[in-house]
Amino acid sequence: MNPANTFTYRHFDPQHDFTALMTLLQIVEQTDQDGEDVSEAMLREQLIWPGHDPMHDRWVVFPSDSDALIGYGVVFQGPDDEHADVHIAVHPQWRLYGIGSQLLNHLLARAHEKGAQDVRAYATVQNSAARAFLSAHGFEPVAMYTRMLATEIHGFPIARMPSGFTVRSYDQVQQLDLLVEAMNRGYEGLWGHRHVEREELGKWIPQFIQEGIFLLFAPGGTVAGMCRAEMSEHLTSLRGVPTALIDAPGIVPEYRETGLHVPLVLTAVQWLIPQAPARIEMESWGDALSTLASYRGLGFTPMQEAISYRRALTK
Repeated sequence: MNPANTFTYRHFDPQHDFTALMTLLQIVEQTDQDGEDVSEAMLREQLIWPGHDPMHDRWVVFPSDSDALIGYGVVFQGPDDEHADVHIAVHPQWRLYGIGSQLLNHLLARAHEKGAQDVRAYATVQNSAARAFLSAHGFEPVAMYTRMLATEIHGFPIARMPSGFTVRSYDQVQQLDLLVEAMNRGYEGLWGHRHVEREELGKWIPQFIQEGIFLLFAPGGTVAGMCRAEMSEHLTSLRGVPTALIDAPGIVPEYRETGLHVPLVLTAVQWLIPQAPARIEMESWGDALSTLASYRGLGFTPMQEAISYRRALTK
């Protein structure tokens, strides 16, 4: 079978294809159980992500004799980011026909056009087919994404900072340059994070709960790291119970091996507890295995684990 003659590939039309896309992604998630957020709210939010052009950064696939959406590919690349992220979804009944490979060719070409140096893709640990697909197309594993869950909210110990280290919430600090430094240096070198510019972060601040942004200072007052937490309206709606979210701490490289991740997470947890969450979820991008183990020691358990893959783009 020649996919080029059997299927129709075209760019995504946000107005006419959105409902069909949502249906396709929900079917794929029901089959693969990857833990993807395929809610309408998240899919609409992705349409307006910075740097994303839905009409040129997405492809959809149909059988030549039908208007049923059976395949989808998208590339995301933020402003001033040298990495692009790609995602492909194919209807379970239409796999092994070369649709994913053809979509990937379109996405790689678009990422190259956008100036990316490489592309990233994620595959959950249990999805052996997705991992095999990425490996067969020249992707190499580089890091992990882990979403963790705690439901025993009142079982956490008290946060105890090492001598000389202090934490202040951003509403007390109100210094954007310090937050930029904490965010960039705290996640420096961790796969899945990118450099954030002052102007860009300034636009994000009004959307954040500033009392839930915690800046960690080393002896002498230098920035040592940060952590952000919030009661998530989106996750609460998605899970059906009050749900909080913690963006896993970032610690500057010179202090990364000192165990500061733990008291910073506990600081965020203690701020969340009076808000009565039924569950606390935490996202970790590129953290060391020892750091993930320390979170498990606090009572967090993995609910989603994905391998991050990378493929360099030829010039």
